[in-house]
Amino acid sequence: MVSFPAVLAYPHSNNLGDYIQSIAAKQWILDSDILEIDRDQLHDYKGEKVKLILNGWFMEFPNNWPPSNKIKPLFLSFHLNPTAKKGMLTPKGIAYFKKYQPIGCRDLYTEKCLKETGVKTYFSGCLTLGLKRSAFVAPQAKRKGIVIISPLERLLDEPQSIQWNKPKTVFKGLIRLFKHPFKQAQYKRSMQRIHAFLEGQSRKISWHSQLISTKEVSEKQRILAAEKQLQIIANAELVITSRIHSALPAVAFETPVIFLSDGLEHPNQSSRLEGMESFFSIINSKELIKFSNELPKAKKAHLSLLKRFKKETELFLRD
Repeated sequence: MVSFPAVLAYPHSNNLGDYIQSIAAKQWILDSDILEIDRDQLHDYKGEKVKLILNGWFMEFPNNWPPSNKIKPLFLSFHLNPTAKKGMLTPKGIAYFKKYQPIGCRDLYTEKCLKETGVKTYFSGCLTLGLKRSAFVAPQAKRKGIVIISPLERLLDEPQSIQWNKPKTVFKGLIRLFKHPFKQAQYKRSMQRIHAFLEGQSRKISWHSQLISTKEVSEKQRILAAEKQLQIIANAELVITSRIHSALPAVAFETPVIFLSDGLEHPNQSSRLEGMESFFSIINSKELIKFSNELPKAKKAHLSLLKRFKKETELFLRD
């Protein structure tokens, strides 16, 4: 029976980084007819048999793992977050990983977690590292300006977002409420450092967000916004961000990156950065001063990964 190629969809996501990951997956699929399947409802898929590239963060609903048997997965640039580890690494979940091993892991944390269960793995990096600059700007386009995308947003955790009606979250909510004023103060200090760094720059500066409203903007419009964000990154001389999926596309486009780690100390966040330091500079805002006289150079460690991306996707879609 014919299997159709598929990528993940994010119908409820307010994060352009999710859509950017699916854009990256699509570029390796030559077929123009690509199905899109909701990442968080893979267990409930009942359509035609598909070959699905499983890249990205898994998962907001770990009890929905593993996927439907109508799905044949390719695990490439896969991230297992600590929040989902217990729910996904059940005996059934581990057996599923072993069925489709080796698992291409986006970060070293994921690789370590899966290896501990006996699953065969390798460090794949992220599929967004294979994005092509020529797909978003003219080949000879000159880079202009410093682009700042969603810096330090993890320090803006608002108390009103706490779900007090859910008993399991009350304790965590109280901790968040206690930490809020300290995070606000940290955010203010960190932003002051960013502005002090930018005051010494003669380049044009533009600010952008990786977050977008799901109430006011349709899914189709969010995908278009993700493509627009990639164009902005491809045109930049430098990207400053605290978002992995603004940093990694910049690496793919050979755009220099400064990644600010302020507010990402919790394991749920820091786990995602394990191994990323080979692709871009990860610093605290206190260290921005060292780039005052000379911007960082674009790193090229990702180039060695691209051949495997091509090989794995071609074999998977051909079989």
